[in-house]
Amino acid sequence: MKVWVYTDTSKPVGEPEHLKIFATNDAAQSWFKRNVPGGAAFAYEIILGPRYLAKTLLVLSVLLLGIADLYTTNTILNLGLGELNPFMHVAQTWLGPWWLIPKLGLTYFMMWLLWRSNNPYNIAIVAAFCSAPVLNNLLIIAGTN
Repeated sequence: MKVWVYTDTSKPVGEPEHLKIFATNDAAQSWFKRNVPGGAAFAYEIILGPRYLAKTLLVLSVLLLGIADLYTTNTILNLGLGELNPFMHVAQTWLGPWWLIPKLGLTYFMMWLLWRSNNPYNIAIVAAFCSAPVLNNLLIIAGTN
């Protein structure tokens, strides 16, 4: 993964306009065409540490827990029991079998919000909370057998 950096030597170091950092080469070229024709940005490799891997795995675990919640909830519904979450109960009533669309939409939205966080400990806490409905569903399923 790379970023492109342009340094404006006419600005003092530390001033916000001294450095411009671009996520893509296309973004840099577009900015140069409008602001500094003939300017150049240099590509630098981003060094991702172990926290990035932890963050990725935690956010993916939220997705897996969301899918597990869908599966276990469907199992409970097939056993003739009902949904305890009032929001999902309304979605099931209004949308029928398509209730999983808002459920997955909320899961993806939560993943997007978590990805914006820079603190893997906060992401881990949210992932732990996401495991609670799955564990509850598994206990309900085990209790019916």
